[in-house]
Amino acid sequence: MKHMLKFRQLTYFFLVLLIIGCTEDEPTEPTDENTLLYSSFEKNGRFSTEGWTLPSQSDSSSDVPTGGGVFSLLLEASQPPEAYAQMKVPVKTNFNEFKMTFWSKYSVIEGTAILSLVRNGSVIRSSSILIDDIIWNSYSIRDTFSVAAGDSFMVQVTAGISQLLPGKTYFDLCRLYGVE
Repeated sequence: MKHMLKFRQLTYFFLVLLIIGCTEDEPTEPTDENTLLYSSFEKNGRFSTEGWTLPSQSDSSSDVPTGGGVFSLLLEASQPPEAYAQMKVPVKTNFNEFKMTFWSKYSVIEGTAILSLVRNGSVIRSSSILIDDIIWNSYSIRDTFSVAAGDSFMVQVTAGISQLLPGKTYFDLCRLYGVE
């Protein structure tokens, strides 16, 4: 009888551990609750850069990655100073780790994507990634930021700098979300 009681207690203990392990509240995939930005550069079947500030060397493109819809953002390399397409989004303070994902490719000149934490108008911390593939590829920046109420993220994408060559970089399916 004692063995049966210990077996039941042990079974309940493992069941509780299993339930706790399965219900841990750390989203790692984008959801409505943890997403700060999602931009596919289209809305209602039309090219859209709603919320973005664009340089003059930008345009729409029908060259898109698989699952990228109909349009992507095309940026052309600029003469100095470097020109950025950018969007400022408020942070969600219930997360410390953030991930930005997007699809991109370049021709001739490599582009860059930058994720910066902005506080009181000044950049506190930045992470960046070089666009180094000539075919559509998925890229991501994942980093820990100490965010506070009133902070925002600045998402910037660029085709780089060129004085001679006509470099282009394409961007699509940009997403920024909290991980932890």
